[in-house]
Amino acid sequence: MSDREALKVFSRQPVCQEMIDILATTTCAIIQVRSVKPQYSLIPSTKSSNLLVSPLQKSNISLVVFIKNLIKYSNVQTPTLMATLVYLNKLRNILPANAIGMETTRHRIFIAALILSAKSLNDQSPLNKHWTKYTDGLLTNEEVNMAERELIGLLKWNISIKEDDLIVALQPFLTTIKQQLVQKMDEENSQKLNYYRLSNSFSNRSISSSSSRSSSNASLSSYNSSLSLKNSHSNYSLQSSSSSSSNSSTPSSLSSYNEEAEIGLHPPPKSSRRIPLSSKSTNLLNLSTANHEKPRSNFVNLVNTGRILT
Repeated sequence: MSDREALKVFSRQPVCQEMIDILATTTCAIIQVRSVKPQYSLIPSTKSSNLLVSPLQKSNISLVVFIKNLIKYSNVQTPTLMATLVYLNKLRNILPANAIGMETTRHRIFIAALILSAKSLNDQSPLNKHWTKYTDGLLTNEEVNMAERELIGLLKWNISIKEDDLIVALQPFLTTIKQQLVQKMDEENSQKLNYYRLSNSFSNRSISSSSSRSSSNASLSSYNSSLSLKNSHSNYSLQSSSSSSSNSSTPSSLSSYNEEAEIGLHPPPKSSRRIPLSSKSTNLLNLSTANHEKPRSNFVNLVNTGRILT
């Protein structure tokens, strides 16, 4: 995981408390602040004792609260604060280590760096009079303008920001992001590995099931083929038996036919010959006619003999 990828990830994140803390720490490291003792003035009174009165001073707020208010009022995003941190680091390298300022110097340095980064990165940014309102009365408009001019002068108008400057300034955040990204990649790789293992096991199971199905289908087909062979063999045996029976019947028929032919060629004697049905029926008819004619011949004989008188 490279620093550039981690930088892209960090730029998309919302403003966090750690970013505010590192901005305040960097601003405090730029210059030292000497606390100013309040000066009292004597006010004469009518009584014997005089009154010690301190001049009215502006209420100072902590730098962390000041930064939070500016971020809240201006609604700046993480990239603007990243550029602000780069400008603060540049100013820390420019100012001497023994530089001493007043109590509001750190507030002025930070608001000047924030205004410069907002104007350099965004097409539209708040005006200085708006930034003055965001300070809650801590700074005037003239003080804000002067702080911006002084910062540009110290930077010598070199307000360009390079990627290396961002990586150096945001290295604590980038290290954490890279660790998180590496952990996330490891988890994704483990999930992918588990997925591939499950898919391979499922594919192996499907292949084994398909092979078992194919083997079962092959066994069924072989069983069906064996059954068909058995049926065809039985049919063939039946046909062979029927053909053999038909073949056995044909010699008998041929023998009977030969016998009949021999009978026809050598007929038996007339006494033993059987009268055909047609001649029998004809003889019956003849017999009937003969029977009808017999009484007539007898009657004629009786008339001729004189036994019956006509």
